[in-house]
Amino acid sequence: MRELFAEGQGAEGGDGDPLPVKTYRGLPRHVLSPPARRIGDARWSFEGFRRGRPDGVPGRAALDEPAVSALTHHTYGLARIELGPHASWPYHRVVPSARCFHPVELYLWLAAPAGELPAGCYHFDPAHHALTRLRTGGIPAALHAAAGTGRAGGGTLALLVAAVHFRKTAFRYRDYAYRLGAQEAGMTVGNALMVAAALGLEGRVHQRFGDAVVDRALGLDGTEETAFAVVDLYGAAGGPPPGAGVPEAPLGVIRPEYVRTCHADAAAWSGLTALDRAARLSGPGAALDTSAFHAPQAASEAAALPLGGAAPGRRELAEALRARDSGGRMFLPADAALPAAALAGPLRHALEPVPSDHTGGPRRPLVDCHVLVRNVAGVPAGLYGLDPGPAPSLVPLPHRDGSAVVAMVCDRTPSVNAAKANALVFLTVDREAGDRVLGPRGYRILHQEAGVVAQRISVLAAAEGVSARITNGYDDRMVRELLGAGPERVPVFALVLGRRRPTAQYEPPLTW
Repeated sequence: MRELFAEGQGAEGGDGDPLPVKTYRGLPRHVLSPPARRIGDARWSFEGFRRGRPDGVPGRAALDEPAVSALTHHTYGLARIELGPHASWPYHRVVPSARCFHPVELYLWLAAPAGELPAGCYHFDPAHHALTRLRTGGIPAALHAAAGTGRAGGGTLALLVAAVHFRKTAFRYRDYAYRLGAQEAGMTVGNALMVAAALGLEGRVHQRFGDAVVDRALGLDGTEETAFAVVDLYGAAGGPPPGAGVPEAPLGVIRPEYVRTCHADAAAWSGLTALDRAARLSGPGAALDTSAFHAPQAASEAAALPLGGAAPGRRELAEALRARDSGGRMFLPADAALPAAALAGPLRHALEPVPSDHTGGPRRPLVDCHVLVRNVAGVPAGLYGLDPGPAPSLVPLPHRDGSAVVAMVCDRTPSVNAAKANALVFLTVDREAGDRVLGPRGYRILHQEAGVVAQRISVLAAAEGVSARITNGYDDRMVRELLGAGPERVPVFALVLGRRRPTAQYEPPLTW
């Protein structure tokens, strides 16, 4: 990380910045209806939550236009706007992003018409809550084969694709933008799974697919913008298969025009594109044994602290997404102790299984989680490992003093007062297992896996009235020493949790 930052950073705030929203020209646009203000509980995507409510699980057999509107907006839409003379990054989406650059672009391929929306491939424009149609027709068999999507008997209603437009972040962060793009792609996918479940859809994430075919299907150049993840969205189990759209055959090359404002030389981030080229695949891979990615749970003489069952009452996902924030530009958490339930809420479901192409069924994210508790009522301060189940709990790790790490985070990220945080969460991955099992694709997959978990924590924290500030500004050696981790384990996320103080920063929510 230090070497990448040492390269120097590009200018920001000039006329040559990339547009915050990709905008196509000369293509059909479909302005979507206002998204629903309430869509369902934020926890429907978690098996631990559904298990206790088998009769209430939402189900949907088909997509209509209101469902498409809610799906796209709540997955990656604009949630609020910052006003005032100091609003450097005014447009805040439901997914956090470094400096609000939002390098991810969201594409949706409808297998069949959804109300007045024809079957076909669309790009989501969050600024205008609209879809731009890139292709017409149902999902081609070649795309299903390359992505590993679809299932016997049909049932796929749509494919949701998270692509990364490197220039939108690389003009500033250079090669480091590869890490940021992979993380945000994971957060977007994690958000999509929560939104889809609330709307009554099942989703399965595909990270190992044939890049060339998927990029060609979306009209991406595969260099400055490329697909990172495909989410296969199914109707309710046992529901009728969707009506078939007419596939476009053959899947020819398209190069749709969009507005370009940044003309910086892409050679400035040539290391990024080299990493991406090395990670290319020709098609889906075989199922994996994912056990190697997790460190053994450390033994502890102290009793584990159970996180309990799902909290009673509804946690409306749409409200949580509107409330989710990073504590403001200068995050000074409030002094009051956080109730134990407000910490349990974001952590209880953090490591629940994800339906993925890594295995035949849902499996735990390829991530380990540690929590440095500092000011939580009823929970002794100290370091804990998160044990995901079957009854989630925090396992105390004795004799670990986190004060040096907290001071380091304050020093490295002065915009965040980590010393006032109620808790800090560290997400780690096994890079050696990633290289051994996933090859060159491992780097981006592991960062996406951590992104899924980070978004879960951020959204469920917001449901409890807690801000979650993601930071990459830390000394990973110091964090590893705190966690007692070897060099193979890399901390890829730090989240600072606390309640936000009132400030002069004015961020009214956006309504449509």
